[in-house]
Amino acid sequence: MCYLGIRDTFTPAHKDLCASSGHNLMCMTEDGGTSFWFMTASSDAPKVEAYFSDKIGKELDWEDHVASVEDFADAPFTVYIVEQALGDLVLVPPRSCHQVVNKGGLTIKTSWS
Repeated sequence: MCYLGIRDTFTPAHKDLCASSGHNLMCMTEDGGTSFWFMTASSDAPKVEAYFSDKIGKELDWEDHVASVEDFADAPFTVYIVEQALGDLVLVPPRSCHQVVNKGGLTIKTSWS
């Protein structure tokens, strides 16, 4: 898949289908575009699902909620944060719950599972 993002665009919090491993390569940017990834450990998937359901009131698999920094700060599990820039490959572990927030100019990323 190919993703185009620009400042203030995002993916909702979600898990990739079929517990696959994700690969995401930032191939092109304009005006210093980057992406922030918020990810959880694979082993925390049940905790993340319960947190979204019980505390936030959203179903993680529906991909209809963009978690706030406060949501992640209050979470009872570790949230890993990485900034992806041009040429960076982000590996998403199977069952990792993750969300991407784009910053700056245009970014183009290639993704495969």
